[in-house]
Amino acid sequence: MNTYKHLDLSNNQLTIDCKDIILREYKVEDLDEMVAITHEPEVIEFLPDWNAPKEQRLDWLVHYEIAENSSF
Repeated sequence: MNTYKHLDLSNNQLTIDCKDIILREYKVEDLDEMVAITHEPEVIEFLPDWNAPKEQRLDWLVHYEIAENSSF
């Protein structure tokens, strides 16, 4: 069974399109949507540490990559 509809490896970024959801690395352009989702009451209830200010989210998006990840 094929688990993906489309696999895109262009621009050295893995993107898996499963019709109802697209899996890919976060981008800085995702900041506003990420902040909105992480401030939803349903998310805060189960993941209270995710309720971070926009500036902290931006820092995480820009600096989340660590050298050890490149070994995968």
